[in-house]
Amino acid sequence: MYDSIIPTADTIPVHWLWFQVLLIFTFFIHMILMNFLLGGSLLTLWDLFTGKLEKRTTGSIPTLVALTVNFGVPPLLFVQVLYGHLFYSSSVMLAVPWILVVPILILAYYGAYVFVRKSDKAPVLSKGALIFTSLSLLYIAFIFVNNNTLALQPGRWGIYFDDPGGWNLNLGEPTLWSRYLHFLLAALAIGALGRAIAYHYSKTASREKNLQIKRNLKIFAWITVIQFVIGSWFWLTMPESVWKIFMGGSYFASFMMVCGWLLALLILHSAFTGRLKSAMILGGLEVLNMVIIRDLARGAYLNEVFRPAQLENMGEPSPLVVFLLIFAVGLLAIYYMIRLIFKSKTSQS
Repeated sequence: MYDSIIPTADTIPVHWLWFQVLLIFTFFIHMILMNFLLGGSLLTLWDLFTGKLEKRTTGSIPTLVALTVNFGVPPLLFVQVLYGHLFYSSSVMLAVPWILVVPILILAYYGAYVFVRKSDKAPVLSKGALIFTSLSLLYIAFIFVNNNTLALQPGRWGIYFDDPGGWNLNLGEPTLWSRYLHFLLAALAIGALGRAIAYHYSKTASREKNLQIKRNLKIFAWITVIQFVIGSWFWLTMPESVWKIFMGGSYFASFMMVCGWLLALLILHSAFTGRLKSAMILGGLEVLNMVIIRDLARGAYLNEVFRPAQLENMGEPSPLVVFLLIFAVGLLAIYYMIRLIFKSKTSQS
């Protein structure tokens, strides 16, 4: 049915499961950092306008931009390895807003630095920079949602022939707004959890530290409550063939969905009772669970169109070995830089 419009998939050097596992692992790290960045920026913006902003929570935003972008590259590469013929096609259809992600992200990075560096000398400029950075991140998230949903539905690719100018946002997608809102709420929840963790390890006075930890854990908990509603809306706007796999159509998918709900209930208990370490572990497990569920849903969307198992394996492991070595060195380098940042902040306090 779709053979005439779907490009031929490229060959891959090793078995597709290698790339699938690496995609889930690297995307999990990226999602944690991205949620810290987007959710933290939006919460910081809220605190700025409500007069509750604590300066010690603002300095990490530029660092988070750098880390999020760097850890966003590997999963993007693995998506292109496994689903490149689909992802590149959808990217061409919304080429203009997609390519604008790059300059807007660069400007958002500058905005994060302006916000931090000019908060005392030019508060109006600083506030404007944070607004710009937050709006830029919201735009980038919206474009990614458009691209990812369009890549899953070759049946909608005919819109390109009606408008080949590269402005084809996937606005007719039933899950677009529920998916986007689910994404934003998750970012706010994990962002609040990240701020609670930051306060836990900060040099703040004990009383203020405990108040801020409890406040952010409550934000984490209440947004999780809202997610029960938005998540259900998102789930039910999916095609029947997709959501049914989580209702017994696939034992593994159903198991992961049940685990997601149970983790959410445990998160509520931990967050409302102020148990930071439990909330931190459960929050991380919930993000990992959602990453796996997301991948299962993608497989259900593409079940009749394409499966990674169809990719031709060339049996050449050397490129993967080189990548893994460089990736390991990169992780060590980033770990070393983060340690230097914490040491610098400790010495200044």
